[in-house]
Amino acid sequence: MRIATILGLGVLGFLLASPAQALTVSNIDSKPHTVTLKTGGDSAELTIEPDMAVEPACAGGCTIELENGELYEMKGGEQTSIEGGVLFVDAVPAGQE
Repeated sequence: MRIATILGLGVLGFLLASPAQALTVSNIDSKPHTVTLKTGGDSAELTIEPDMAVEPACAGGCTIELENGELYEMKGGEQTSIEGGVLFVDAVPAGQE
């Protein structure tokens, strides 16, 4: 029992020490926005409803294109928000500043 407790705490500590760093895109506007996510040669359209957030796959870097044609290069792990039809970077992971 004691070994299981120690192993359980070790696994919990590992999970808390190395959180996944996923790109997050939040929509703060009152209307939905459709963005195009380009990763390598792939492209996908994502519709983000008001007051919602998505975490698209962007681990190795990607480009986000807004409806107005503006392009944003992301490295992956950033926290971003759409407000007034503009993408803002709210936070970046340590080491990407």
